[in-house]
Amino acid sequence: MKKKSNAKSNYFEILKKIIASRSHKGITQITIAEHINIGESGYFKIEKGKTKLDLERLFEILELLEVSPEEFFKGVK
Repeated sequence: MKKKSNAKSNYFEILKKIIASRSHKGITQITIAEHINIGESGYFKIEKGKTKLDLERLFEILELLEVSPEEFFKGVK
């Protein structure tokens, strides 16, 4: 029997961490959308998990949030 992957649940945990960090720092969805060069609705879809977040945009978001990848991924299994 094939072992079930945690990739999807980890992905949604990462989205939750982005949202929490963005909110904590008072950064709007519009600001992040502009920073990563997409429309506000496009970024909204990323946060809701309807559009996949690529690695390059993830690093751009972390840069804006002033969080290192090492710190951001602490606790992700």
